[in-house]
Amino acid sequence: MRPRDESAHPVIEDALARGYLDTGAIYQVNGFTSHAAANEGRLSVNRGGKHLNVSTPSWVTDQAGESCYKACQDPQAPHSVYFRLHSKDSARQHVYTETGGDPAKLKYNPFARGQAPALDDSGQRL
Repeated sequence: MRPRDESAHPVIEDALARGYLDTGAIYQVNGFTSHAAANEGRLSVNRGGKHLNVSTPSWVTDQAGESCYKACQDPQAPHSVYFRLHSKDSARQHVYTETGGDPAKLKYNPFARGQAPALDDSGQRL
């Protein structure tokens, strides 16, 4: 088993202490040396948010402050991680407001059925 990743806890707790919770303000973490390092930081923020029971939408930005996901212009340039803090109830209300309560409008629909298995346990095609 992997040890629990608590590397982002101090950053999240600092954002909480500064009053970022449910304000919609963006908290910025600078100093990552590459896109890959910033993405690891983003994942740590997401894990830390789960540990501390807050919703932490986060994204990686390039040195110009532009969000870069898959099409990063310069992966070796300095990057940052931006995130917002929301209480779980506030995050749920936001998702409900955005979708109108319709699961089909979610980016990921947890109620949609996945693809059925192609093979049975013995390896025969279904």
